[in-house]
Order: sequence, then structure tokens, then C-alpha cells
Amino acid sequence: MKSQLTILFSSVVAFTLTGCVLDENGNIPGTYGSTAVGPSSNLPRGFSQPLSVSTALGSVTIREGARVLSSISTASPNVEQTRWRSEQEQIVVKSRGNHGPATVQLFNSRTGREEGRVKAFEIKNGQPAWAAGMGE
Repeated sequence: MKSQLTILFSSVVAFTLTGCVLDENGNIPGTYGSTAVGPSSNLPRGFSQPLSVSTALGSVTIREGARVLSSISTASPNVEQTRWRSEQEQIVVKSRGNHGPATVQLFNSRTGREEGRVKAFEIKNGQPAWAAGMGE
């Protein structure tokens, strides 16, 4: 009985450790090892592949090459306009329902976290600056 538990425990540990792979040479697809971009790497943010955006009903997907960085849920289902800010570190999204006012949202491109929100009719005199040009 004790030997069976030892074998089971060893198998679980071995299986768990195989998921902890650090690719220091960048040879394993989907891993970044020392070539990661972000606060813990030596590479500055924004100096990797250009980001691309695609829209769908109620969502925006941001990709870096083929890799999905973030998937964003918009305030309303119809995405009318998107615009990059801060060297693609942020994205502004204008969306609305089938009728009624539009909502303009500011998101972090890499995390998908919402950083600001305003109704399009509230944008006046270029304020807030991140939403300028998307008012009604």
C-alpha cells in the first residue's frame, strides 16, 4: 500500500513538473523564456510585433502576431470604431446598441483591463483627451 502511494505521488510530481518549462533559447512555440516583453524582462514594452485588432459582436480581440493578448467585452454589442493610444499600449473603443447613445471605453491593450468609460455625448471640447474625436 505504501509503495502504491509512493508511485502515485511520484507520478503526480513528475506530471506537474513537466508543465514548468522555461525556454531560454526561444525554441518552443508559445513560450518566450528570456525574450518575453514586459516589466520583468529587459526589453522595453511596445518593441515586439505590432498589435492587431479584430472586432466581433460585443467584443474586441487584440493579437500580437498570431498570439491573443487580450479579449475585451464592450459596453454595447455594435463596435463602431477603435483607435490605438500610447504606442499601442491602450485602445479606445466606441460601441453602441441598435439605438441609443454610444459608449467610449479605454482599455489596456495587453491585459484587457478597462481604464476609462464615458458616454459619447459627454465628450466635449476634446475632453477626456483619450476619447477626443469619438464624441457625438
